[in-house]
Amino acid sequence: MKKSNIYKLLLSALSLCLTLMMATSASAHYPWINLSDYTPDKGAVIQMTIGWGHRYPLAGFMEKSAVEAMKVSGPEAVELEYVSDLEVRSGSIGKPGTYIIGATRRPGFYTKTAQGGKRTSKEGLENVIRCSFSHMCMKAVVNAGSGTGKADTVMGHPMEIIPLKNPGELRQGDYLPVRVLYKGKPYKGNLFATYAGFSTEKSTFAYATATDKKGRASIRMLTPGVWLIKAGHEQPYPDKDVCDVASYVATLTFEIK
Repeated sequence: MKKSNIYKLLLSALSLCLTLMMATSASAHYPWINLSDYTPDKGAVIQMTIGWGHRYPLAGFMEKSAVEAMKVSGPEAVELEYVSDLEVRSGSIGKPGTYIIGATRRPGFYTKTAQGGKRTSKEGLENVIRCSFSHMCMKAVVNAGSGTGKADTVMGHPMEIIPLKNPGELRQGDYLPVRVLYKGKPYKGNLFATYAGFSTEKSTFAYATATDKKGRASIRMLTPGVWLIKAGHEQPYPDKDVCDVASYVATLTFEIK
C-alpha cells in the first residue's frame, strides 16, 4: 500500500476515534442551573430550577432530594431555599454586582445492566454492562442591577468551569475565556458549549473545543442568549468489584446580551 494511502487511513482512523471520544463524553445525563433572569434588578429575587438530562434546555428537572448543596457568592450574602420540590428562590438582592450560584448533586452509583439501569453499585448484580459513580457540579453567573464584576469565583467543586471574563460584558462574536479545574488542578480535555434554542436533539452542542495543559480554552459566543458550557472526565473506580468508573461533570450557564 502506498504511503499516501496509509497516511489517509491513519488520519481517518484518528478522526473517527476523536469523534467517538467526544460523542461519548457528551452523551450522558448532566445537570445545569436554569434562572428565570440572569440580569435581575436590584431588590429582585433569583428564581431557579436545576435542569437534568441531555437535551439543553428542554429536558427534565432535578428534584430537591438529589441536590447535595447550593450557595451564592457575591457582593453580599444571599440565601437560597426550595419553595417546592423543584423550584428554588433567593432572598432579595440588595447590592448590584456579579453573583455566582453553585450547586452539587449528591454523588451516587448508576449501573447499566441487560435488564435496565439501577442506582446502585454493581455488587451482586448480574449481566452488568457498566457502572459509574458520578460527581456532578453546576454554576451560573448572575449580573444584578447595573453593575458587573469579576466572575472567576472558585467554588471548590470536584470539577469546575471558571469564566475568566464576565459574560455580561461580552457580545455576539466575542470569545469567552474559561479555565477548567479537576480536583483543584488544571484539566486538559474536551469542552462543549451550546445555547438555548440551538437544538432539541439529544447531546447536540453548538461548539466544541479542548482545554490546554493550563486548563484554559476560549469559546466564541455565536449568538446572544442563554448559554451552557459542559466539561466531563472519567477515571477508573478504585475498586473494580464495586464499580467501573468515577465520572465528573461540570456545567456553567450565563447570558450573552
